[in-house]
Amino acid sequence: MSTRSDRPLPVTGERLDGTPRSGVLDVAFERRPQRVLARLRGEIDLDDVARLRSDLLVALRSSPCGLDVDLSDVTFCDSQGLHLLTDLDRLARQSGKTLVLTGLSRPVARLLQVTGARRALTVRGRPEPEAGQDDVLPAR
Repeated sequence: MSTRSDRPLPVTGERLDGTPRSGVLDVAFERRPQRVLARLRGEIDLDDVARLRSDLLVALRSSPCGLDVDLSDVTFCDSQGLHLLTDLDRLARQSGKTLVLTGLSRPVARLLQVTGARRALTVRGRPEPEAGQDDVLPAR
């Protein structure tokens, strides 16, 4: 059984504590009726993975059914980013939810293929629209 967190989703350009983000990764969140969509842009590497993990966990916990992660604008993903995705998938399953990766960029698709992670993760072409009106989360 899943529980929704009352904690607000992170906002693009800010950390969870409200301070500006450094690094070259940007994340935008959209709350949908059953899922949260996270759109990532830039590089997922050791410098950003801890913050990204924290933000994506908040998004996963706040969603009734799971998290969709759009990776179409990710230009680089290292082994730490791959570990994050597989760990999120495990945590989603443990909580009765799903993690769906969508719109894989060429670097991410290659990483998942070469490592064999593509077979273990749920991947779709593009984020699917949900019935009802999507809420784009406003900046604080």
